[in-house]
Amino acid sequence: MRLTLSLSRFVSVMALAASISLGGQVMAQPPMPHSGGGGMPQLTEEQKQLMMEVQQTQQALQKTQEQLRAIQDKVYQSNPDLVKQKDALQQAISKKMSSGGYDADKELDALKAMVEKYNTGQEKPTQAEIQDFQKRQQAFQMRQQQAFQDPDIRAKAEALQQNLKAKIQASGPEGKALIADLEKQVQKLETLRAKAATMMKR
Repeated sequence: MRLTLSLSRFVSVMALAASISLGGQVMAQPPMPHSGGGGMPQLTEEQKQLMMEVQQTQQALQKTQEQLRAIQDKVYQSNPDLVKQKDALQQAISKKMSSGGYDADKELDALKAMVEKYNTGQEKPTQAEIQDFQKRQQAFQMRQQQAFQDPDIRAKAEALQQNLKAKIQASGPEGKALIADLEKQVQKLETLRAKAATMMKR
């Protein structure tokens, strides 16, 4: 089994922008509609269709984010001021995540080391090691999400996102089109999540 570090503190800023606009829930699964009975929920055809549409939109959003990362990297290379702004944000996030003896930088390095160790194929993790990794990763993600609730960090993130967005749009037609796609997909996902939440109340 391969270990996967699905989130790190060094997230794509464009993905971060989507996360901010949806309250940090962009890539999370929507609430599961239910029929109100006991046991496993029985989904109607309408609910199944909604779940499928949510998954398809999430996949499209992920693809757009991946395409944007390539342009984003080039933008950073040619804009040192943006790099400084990004570094300042990362430091603020790390500081906010680190409390009570928890060191976010060291923990991220440890998680990365575990991924590298077991994904070489030379050594397989035990079930206990997999569970430990998942527990530590979840704790890291929770602290990360809590950090983004801080108004100062959100302000820094949004300022960086706006500056980066402007540079990507100015980089050419492809960047401008991808930004437009991202915004449409985020809006669509937000609408679908609201619809799913309404279904839960039925």
